Amino acid sequence: KESCAANLTDVLSATLSWAVNSEPALPGGQDDRRADLALEALRAMYALSASGLAVKPSQEAVAEIGATLCDVLSLSSADERCYQCKLAVVNLLLDAPKGYSRYLVENGAVPHLVDVLSYQTSLVVVERTGSSANDAAAVVPVLLALLRIVKADEEALEIVRREVFPPDSESAFRELADAEILMGNGEGRVRAKNMAPLDAPRGTLRWRLVKLMTWLESNVKRASCELLYALCGEDGTEFVLRTGFGNAVHFLGVRGAVSLPQGVDV
Repeated sequence: KESCAANLTDVLSATLSWAVNSEPALPGGQDDRRADLALEALRAMYALSASGLAVKPSQEAVAEIGATLCDVLSLSSADERCYQCKLAVVNLLLDAPKGYSRYLVENGAVPHLVDVLSYQTSLVVVERTGSSANDAAAVVPVLLALLRIVKADEEALEIVRREVFPPDSESAFRELADAEILMGNGEGRVRAKNMAPLDAPRGTLRWRLVKLMTWLESNVKRASCELLYALCGEDGTEFVLRTGFGNAVHFLGVRGAVSLPQGVDV
């Protein structure tokens, strides 16, 4: 079984590499089926991993697969088939070796993942076309994939933080944050109690992530909170300043940073 799984992984990796890197560049013409082939290869790799049959690849194989996944993430999102390939890569990254985070950073793939997050959150928060189950399917994988990546690599954390909290907005945010802290309206281990985010303009990625913190679907809610908390350096005060006490209180209460009202389920 192990030998068969290893051989299948090699075949899928080679197929994916050819489909993504052969000429002409993807997506090609209307009759070009390479993007469809790449998508099927990615789905088969995910199914193999989820089944528990996948064997640990060699370092050489890891590098080869990693390079191809980065190539997929750099494809244009304008073509629906290519974008579906990107979503399939996100699913694979949920169970990728920890070393992949460094590989993604070194190959410039992390901003591409943030682009996927931005589009998926727009589908859920702005277009509002799906059910709760559809919402979870749309955003939870990329939220968890990015959470895994930023927890494994400091540089990845900084890249995602800059994408979500743009540097050109930081000076104004810090002024507001300092003023809020000086008011001394904290609770528990948290030194701020602003009810709304200090800087989350409507339509921005950070605004959409904050909206997801109170989503009806529990997995969406928890995953968005976890990612934002990680981007805040797991600092409760920073988390409240960025997201608002009203949005953050339940998550922080579960973590014991603030007291929850009696009878609130944790």
